[in-house]
Amino acid sequence: MAVAAAHKETATGGSEIRQRRFGWRALSICGVLGACQAAPVVNLDPTPHTLIYSYLMAHGMARGAVMSGGMNMQQLLDLIRIDREALRAVSRETAAPGSDNLRAANQAVERLIDATKPLDGGPATPAGSVKTSGSR
Repeated sequence: MAVAAAHKETATGGSEIRQRRFGWRALSICGVLGACQAAPVVNLDPTPHTLIYSYLMAHGMARGAVMSGGMNMQQLLDLIRIDREALRAVSRETAAPGSDNLRAANQAVERLIDATKPLDGGPATPAGSVKTSGSR
């Protein structure tokens, strides 16, 4: 009996040591991975290209609004004028960076985005689209 009890203690003691080693290994791996994530990977500061990218996205939205149809001639002319103003403002900021030019360019891009919104606030329906029996 004494031999069996001693064997049982060493068997459980050995597995307990293995479990502790595994725990320490897992903890150290988590620490290493955490240290890798501590360094900033994504820079959120605006770059000179951020404004250009924003304009290109807004310009693409304007193209989509024109292609979807449903704009009268005055809306189309206003959209073209606002798009050109935004392009000029972004070009001015790119050529001569400054807080005033940046503010003006951001406002011009915002106006362009506002001009591409549907007038009724709902999604734009392309001209000539087919309504299904379930739509009203």
